[in-house]
Amino acid sequence: MEFTVHHTCSKEGGEKKVLKEFPFLSKYAPQKNMKPFLGEGYYLWDFNLDYAKVWGRNHYSNKYFICQSDISVNHEKEDFFLDLAGNRKHLVGFVELLWEFNLIHEEGTKGIDLCWIIDYLRKECPEAFPFEVIRAVDYKNDEHAGIKIVFNDKLKSYTILNPRILFSFKSKENIVHLIEPFIAFIS
Repeated sequence: MEFTVHHTCSKEGGEKKVLKEFPFLSKYAPQKNMKPFLGEGYYLWDFNLDYAKVWGRNHYSNKYFICQSDISVNHEKEDFFLDLAGNRKHLVGFVELLWEFNLIHEEGTKGIDLCWIIDYLRKECPEAFPFEVIRAVDYKNDEHAGIKIVFNDKLKSYTILNPRILFSFKSKENIVHLIEPFIAFIS
């Protein structure tokens, strides 16, 4: 599967250094309040320059680059790619895994962060959770989180036309670039 992705990062080091080292690791260190959404990994936005800019303003004091690249993710290799954004079978399997490890109950995970769950499964149960790439939707509880549109005026159900979808790669070596990364935006 091919995707156009964005990565927001600090301007520190300049364009050449950023493009050489892109993407940068988001570390998981809960004791330091470093808790990336899907645990430690290399994060990329799935074609969302607008939200990459929001991330830069909020996390890099408006001093940031946004890198862009086209990548390929091997979705056919078993247990490599966990797609929680676009594969219902993967979602159901992940929920079943959470039940199996007593990490979920009728009310959800209740106080257990997804980043903790992923870190735990990767470290304690790598045979049950071998995934190198995870894709998920960030459903921020915010009225400005996306373009919401109701299905019809009689229902409260809606869809989001520009969801924030992100990738987390466990290892930088698993990111297969189809084109050379480039700076798509400079703040």
